[in-house]
Amino acid sequence: MQTASVITYGCTHNQKDSQLIEAQLLKGGYKLVDEKEADIVVVNTCTVKSPTENKIMRKLQDLENKKKVIVTGCLSQADPDLIKRNFPNYTVMGVNAAKFILNALRAETSLPVINEKPFEKPLQESTQWNPNLNIIQINEGCLNACTFCATKFARGRLHSFSRASIIQAIRKKPTPEVWLTSQDTGCWGFDIGDNLANLINDIDRINRKFYLRIGMGNPNNFIKILDNVIEAYHSEKVYKFLHLPVQAGSNQVLKHMRRGYTVEEYETIVHSFKKEFPNLTLATDVICGYPTETEEDFLLTLKTIEKTRPSITNISRYWERKGTFAATLPQLPHQTRKERAKAVQELTTAIQKRDNEKWIGWKGEALVTEKGTKGGMVARNIWYKPIVVDIPETTLGTFIQVKITKAETTHLIGEKIE
Repeated sequence: MQTASVITYGCTHNQKDSQLIEAQLLKGGYKLVDEKEADIVVVNTCTVKSPTENKIMRKLQDLENKKKVIVTGCLSQADPDLIKRNFPNYTVMGVNAAKFILNALRAETSLPVINEKPFEKPLQESTQWNPNLNIIQINEGCLNACTFCATKFARGRLHSFSRASIIQAIRKKPTPEVWLTSQDTGCWGFDIGDNLANLINDIDRINRKFYLRIGMGNPNNFIKILDNVIEAYHSEKVYKFLHLPVQAGSNQVLKHMRRGYTVEEYETIVHSFKKEFPNLTLATDVICGYPTETEEDFLLTLKTIEKTRPSITNISRYWERKGTFAATLPQLPHQTRKERAKAVQELTTAIQKRDNEKWIGWKGEALVTEKGTKGGMVARNIWYKPIVVDIPETTLGTFIQVKITKAETTHLIGEKIE
């Protein structure tokens, strides 16, 4: 029996793609093993940041002359020539590799499959790295055209998967936790006469208990369906978690980025959600050092963060990505980008610690979702707050009653109560 291994870089959407690929490998008679023991290695790539690309290229170099290698995912789809030029013996596939990978493995020569069309991924067989979590891809691509993003070159224009297939995929695997993922959940359905609020309402009607996490949605699309989405979020199944990337607190920078919304619109969405859900976990993304960002622009970003107080801030130093408009502009010094990222980190850390302290003494239900990185188990309440509890691993996937006793910057500490 031949053996295979899948190495994954990038987001939750990419992780699900790897699970789809693994299921096809199993179907084809391959045994999934550790990378060092595998006859065939699939490297599922990401193209969001230059450091990640560099890490991927080093991994591909390490595999050279040792393994049969198939390169899939966003980097290989966005820039196939980069892979072919450096590794001519590797098979290069795209973001829909799961549909074609067995044919590629059977081919005696490299089978280039780059411009394949999206297929209905929610209903495809997949492995499950966590038996208590079902990740559902709800669409490929997006409607934005951001000047800094190379992922659009890989995933393309919005292609929403049908509401029926998504509902069926959730019913098919009755897990206690479900994540909806895509490049932009906010625009799901716009190409098929549907929208995210309708999808959430349908999911709410599934007759069993589970928690639902809605993945990242861009403000320019969320604002179009704001009232309906907020109403849908009242479901007892939906984590009160909103991943809404601001990227910059300056309208001038947002305009240069072609983000399609203003700071005021971003703040309107946040205010509207927090008015309905005061304990909302807000996650946002910030890019520090975009080419046109002045010191005054950056100070506006800090002001926006102070005003909206995100619980989670994903901070990125700006990195040039090949083929993007922003890469053609005069670039800010890397030291400036680094210093601005540090300033955002210091501000958000202070905000998170202060806000987490308000949770001390809270009692209620939480779902045990994962092992703690430093011991204990992590449980999430309906507000998506991570609570580390000293309980056995056998509690994974169960709902428990907890009391929060201490607050850290990134998580809460609690105890199980009866």
